[in-house]
Amino acid sequence: MEFVMRGIAAAVCLLSVALPPAAGQTRSAVVHGHAGYGFQEEGNLRPGFETGFGFAYPFAERFWISVEFSRWTTVSKTAAGLLYDGTVAVAPIIACLQAEFLDNRFFVPYAFAGAAFVFARFEIGPIITIPEIRIDQTVEDGPALYFGVGSRIPFSRTVSFSSEVSYLHRTAGGETLIQDMNRGLSRTPLVVNLRTVHIKFGLRVYL
Repeated sequence: MEFVMRGIAAAVCLLSVALPPAAGQTRSAVVHGHAGYGFQEEGNLRPGFETGFGFAYPFAERFWISVEFSRWTTVSKTAAGLLYDGTVAVAPIIACLQAEFLDNRFFVPYAFAGAAFVFARFEIGPIITIPEIRIDQTVEDGPALYFGVGSRIPFSRTVSFSSEVSYLHRTAGGETLIQDMNRGLSRTPLVVNLRTVHIKFGLRVYL
């Protein structure tokens, strides 16, 4: 869980900016939280539940910059040349430029694009091997692209409901490690496709 705590600390320290309030809402800093599901592009990775939070602040007419931290887990199923059975925990820190296209009191669509730094950890499941052999796999942290579209509906001057469809573009390196008591340690390069479509729903609170 250390990488999650580092991610939270980094997100809190970064400046963030969110979507502008619709008519009747003030243009001010925003705190937002969400929950949703991530659908993995890789065939041996299953959809996973996601949660996250972020901060935002308007810097120009209809434009904002936001910083967001999210986390989800996905279950892997053994496939040749890919991850074995296990669980992948993914935790990106995301910075985005956001723009709204319509400003009224009913429905506010927006789009966003930016970059993320993705922390990932893989916990391998049970593997049947002889006692002399131990197998493990790792997934590397690294940068990613992030973009999507969304909309929000204002409930009051301080609260809005939001929904988003986003895409995280990340292909991570990794290794399969085999510790053989007779032959020593061997390392085999591994490519992990972390590209994911997310569907999110959340609330935005204007400070």
